[in-house]
Amino acid sequence: MGWSQRRVHRRAPIRVEAAYEDAERQVFLETRDISEDGVYLFAPDPPEVGRAAKLVLDLPGNPEMLRLTGWVSRRDIGSRSGFVVLFQHADQDGSAAKVRKLLRDLVNATPQDSGESASL
Repeated sequence: MGWSQRRVHRRAPIRVEAAYEDAERQVFLETRDISEDGVYLFAPDPPEVGRAAKLVLDLPGNPEMLRLTGWVSRRDIGSRSGFVVLFQHADQDGSAAKVRKLLRDLVNATPQDSGESASL
């Protein structure tokens, strides 16, 4: 089954700054696209699939930085290297539904682009 066949939620070509952290590094990267379930990040040296990850995203129109956890589910090596982090929406304090809604609203408010991605 291909990557596009597994995608459940719509993604939007949104480029924002992101802080990525795992057990070995902390780096500042740029997103290519976002959905309510995950994000694609450009990176010259993408982490290995399966690695646990922490992200901080500065989303347009959101007054606070969005802090998310997840794991690396895909890694692309080549001229446009990058990776996908799938979010772990654990709802320990009732915030998971709010985060999913925030991401869903952002994606739905973003026009689709015929190119690879668009800037906000």
